[in-house]
Amino acid sequence: MAVTTTKMLQLLITATFICVASGKITVQIMNMIGYDKVLAIDCRSSDDDLGQRTLLYGETMKWRFKPNFSKTTLFHCDARWEADVMLQIHFIAYEYMKDHYGCGSDCRWLFTINGVYAYDSKNDSWDFRFSYS
Repeated sequence: MAVTTTKMLQLLITATFICVASGKITVQIMNMIGYDKVLAIDCRSSDDDLGQRTLLYGETMKWRFKPNFSKTTLFHCDARWEADVMLQIHFIAYEYMKDHYGCGSDCRWLFTINGVYAYDSKNDSWDFRFSYS
């Protein structure tokens, strides 16, 4: 019995390692604020600085990465654009412990005039996350 339990535990650890080591995540941020609204976005993790990107209406910023083995991968972003005044927000674009089960391997963000939405792949819908005020 102990041998079977040990083998099952080894198999589970190996399967977890393979899944984490081979699975890539895609994060996308799309500007749908308005035809004349430019979204400046700057994203980084503790290991990677993706630099600042300027997204015109309809454009998307996209990156792929492998989560670290310790399951602490975190990408955060600063976004800003001008409405009647300059608006700026800071948000977490990917956090392993939340998004591994939430968006899976395809995490999408949609900036609109009303606020920011995140894609829910399980329900094939866009969920409102936060407003700009």
